[in-house]
Amino acid sequence: MRRILKINETRIKYIKIADDSKLYSVEKISFYDFTVVAKETDLTVDDVPEKDVFDITDLKEFKVTLRNWHGNVVDFMEYVKNRKLRSENP
Repeated sequence: MRRILKINETRIKYIKIADDSKLYSVEKISFYDFTVVAKETDLTVDDVPEKDVFDITDLKEFKVTLRNWHGNVVDFMEYVKNRKLRSENP
């Protein structure tokens, strides 16, 4: 029970992607299977305390899933891989 309580008190409330100021609200985080599910918000980094915002690169060992306004789910690592392929093969 103590471990669950500690996990729920994490400061990882929002994540941002690279230099983008748009934030994603963390809906679920699991330290058991290292997954994060986050939903797109209208907030920017200026809207919330800096201590609550983590860059997605700080979560390298996590599988991050982002949900946008349309309910579409994006596996972040797959997104990065596809984007890299498109830039190498225009």
